[in-house]
Amino acid sequence: MTGIKFDPSWVGGYAKLAGNSSEALAEGVRTMGVAPLDQESFGELGRTVHTTQAYGKAAQVLRDQLARAVEALSSASDGLTSITAQYVDTESVGEQAMKQGDQT
Repeated sequence: MTGIKFDPSWVGGYAKLAGNSSEALAEGVRTMGVAPLDQESFGELGRTVHTTQAYGKAAQVLRDQLARAVEALSSASDGLTSITAQYVDTESVGEQAMKQGDQT
């Protein structure tokens, strides 16, 4: 016995929270996918020093990082959901085996 206690309802709730957070961040990725700036956004100086292009590159880096966060949260949610389901199934099988053992 390792002394580790697994609370499937807490872990399942955390998995759901991670999944919901992933969905909310995914909406942010979609929203950030719009490029509202053009060459006129920063005026003549902006065109001269290529501010729009620099902003676009920085925004793309941030979108990429956010997309990776969405993938990580989604994967964590899926993994925790799977582990919780496995634990609950294993507990159920163990309980059934114990009940059958008591009846013999």
